[in-house]
Amino acid sequence: MSKLIYFKRYLYIIDRLRSHNCDFKDLQKHIVRKLENEDIDTNFEYSVRTFERDKKDIMDIFGIVINYNRKDKTYSIDEEEIEDQSVTRIMDAFSIHHALQEGNKLSPSVFLEKRKSSGTENIHGIIHAIQNLYVAKFTHQKHWEDFSTKREVYPIAIKESHQRWYLIALDKKDEKVKTFGLDRISNLIVTDTKFKPIRYNVEKEFQHAFGVETYSPAEKVVLEFVNKQGNYIKTFPLHESQKIIKENDDTLLLEIYIHTTNDIIMELLKYGADVKVISPARLQNEMKNRISQMANLYI
Repeated sequence: MSKLIYFKRYLYIIDRLRSHNCDFKDLQKHIVRKLENEDIDTNFEYSVRTFERDKKDIMDIFGIVINYNRKDKTYSIDEEEIEDQSVTRIMDAFSIHHALQEGNKLSPSVFLEKRKSSGTENIHGIIHAIQNLYVAKFTHQKHWEDFSTKREVYPIAIKESHQRWYLIALDKKDEKVKTFGLDRISNLIVTDTKFKPIRYNVEKEFQHAFGVETYSPAEKVVLEFVNKQGNYIKTFPLHESQKIIKENDDTLLLEIYIHTTNDIIMELLKYGADVKVISPARLQNEMKNRISQMANLYI
């Protein structure tokens, strides 16, 4: 049996137990049916012993614990215990892929976003460099410049923001930590030159960022949304620091603690007249200036 079949079996188990608590017999039927639907030979008996091995492999590979309730003899997975966001992404992607297959592949009722992030072909090489402390070299082209530059960096981490991927690295040129959009990187070379670990706490440095910009000090921002848009913001928060201050039939007042950079300004402009910046005054004035510049385009 190929390793791919084992991996698919793990994913089917996880996908099933994320949505349904079930006993072994139900789980057994589910796994066998899924593998049969993919025309995979399932002449083997999916026994309790095999399932116990799968449980151990799932823990080792994904860090996911499958719980057993002795009272009703069912198995389950607690979503809140899955701390690794990359694992959650894998599971979500598999669930969507699985649903599309159930719907007779890509049916006319399913429409996928045609935009896709670029530069992801370099992720594997960059992660290899990060994990092994190898110096990386590449050509970098900024969006607002018509020329490219050669970079040599100590790669630290990869960060995602708004469906784009960024390399966080120490630039050897000036010994500063910078972010490089993967879609702007070309001619990547992972050298065999080693470097000492960089003392840089990525989570701490970006905890107040909206995106990857941190050049402006972090501060409390108070926003007032009209009620209809506020309902959306409650289900899909702007930032993890978001707190609701006040809510009534007409408006939603909330606060976030964030670096007030261009990223968050562009996000707020997206909501048009459905949001008002209450404070700080500097951000409120910047919003006024941007709106005024936009209005002047149509005079």
